[in-house]
Amino acid sequence: MSLANLFQVVTFAADPLRGNPAFVLTGVGDATERQLTAVCAMLRTDIIAVVGDGTGDGTPLRFFTAAGPHPGAGHATLAAAHVVLRARFGGSESATQTVTFRQANGESRAAHVEGDRISIDFPAMPATQLDRIADMEAALGVRARETWVAPFGYVAIFDDYATVAAIRPDLARVSAFDRNAVIATAPGDGACDIVIRVFAPKVGLPEDPVCGTAHRIIVPYWAGKTGKTKIRGRQLSARGGDLWCEDKGEYVAIAGETCLVIEGIIRLPEG
Repeated sequence: MSLANLFQVVTFAADPLRGNPAFVLTGVGDATERQLTAVCAMLRTDIIAVVGDGTGDGTPLRFFTAAGPHPGAGHATLAAAHVVLRARFGGSESATQTVTFRQANGESRAAHVEGDRISIDFPAMPATQLDRIADMEAALGVRARETWVAPFGYVAIFDDYATVAAIRPDLARVSAFDRNAVIATAPGDGACDIVIRVFAPKVGLPEDPVCGTAHRIIVPYWAGKTGKTKIRGRQLSARGGDLWCEDKGEYVAIAGETCLVIEGIIRLPEG
């Protein structure tokens, strides 16, 4: 019988009822991809992060969905960073303030503690402006000022917070786009610089609780519009969450509070 350590961490919030929760596994030994894929299905979650033992080249980090290996997700990366930097990892309290994750696709992610938050540098995702205003209006029910596209999804830019908060999307139309996500964003209401909602029914998320990846697209956009490099974003989903971001040119630093909710042992399915 193979056992592993299991953590559930809420990301982008200090309240266990807010933010975006993600499961993290450590101590998986030589578990196969099939076993780890089965764990994700068993937990009935969208993605799990699997942290390996650190070496001089960094700490291995892999991701799995119920369909198999995955390139990664922002909230799951932040959850993994919490386990290494804040939770008990390897049987002792971690005093580490920084970690560099080495992902299966060869990319690296540097994470470090910033007071009550953990910050991670992600590559920016360039977007291109295009006219899909009518299509976006049909999908979201309100007319955007601008529309953009990036590999991750389409972006609809609105003029005010209230419009984004009131969106009731037609999820069938959202699913018909040739990208996985539709992102709606607008200036904030004073408590934050920008607001955002992300709809991704094509990948099983009618609305993403908090989406770090989308900020890799919209932070450079809003930095260009406002002249500010440091931007606080607020996700207007039912759970909600807050992200402290910085436009660093080729990179976007994304920081958030985290909260350990579950810690235990999981029996891995037979390989």
